[in-house]
Amino acid sequence: MKKEQILYIITRDDIKNVSSEMNISVSEKDFTFIKDKVGNFIGDKWHDAIEYALWELEESKKK
Repeated sequence: MKKEQILYIITRDDIKNVSSEMNISVSEKDFTFIKDKVGNFIGDKWHDAIEYALWELEESKKK
């Protein structure tokens, strides 16, 4: 059996970069809070993101 491959990850550096762009300081203890909130926000939207990518793929094949 093939090992599953991760396709997308949000890293601490991603959070640091966005917080820097927003001029919001983030401490190490803030990451758990942010991780939970990002997880809540994404929720079932991962399905929508995959669906969108598949529709875009189909459209690109028509060109």
